[in-house]
Amino acid sequence: MMHGHSEGMQPRDMMIEKLWDELSDYQKRTLMTRMIDSKTLMKENMIKYLKFKIENIDMVRDMLSECE
Repeated sequence: MMHGHSEGMQPRDMMIEKLWDELSDYQKRTLMTRMIDSKTLMKENMIKYLKFKIENIDMVRDMLSECE
C-alpha cells in the first residue's frame, strides 16, 4: 500500500499508513481481498445497469418502429 514516504503527506494519509503498518499479514490480505471484492461488485452492478439501459433503449426503438 504505502511505503514510508511521509514527506508532503496529508495527516489522513499518514494515519492510514500507520494503521496499515500495524496490521498483521492476515489482516492485510483480508482487507485487500475485501477491497478487490468491493471493486468487482461495483463493476458487476455497472454492467447490470448498462444492460438495463440498453434494454430500455431497444424497447423504445421497437415501440417507435411499431408506430409507423
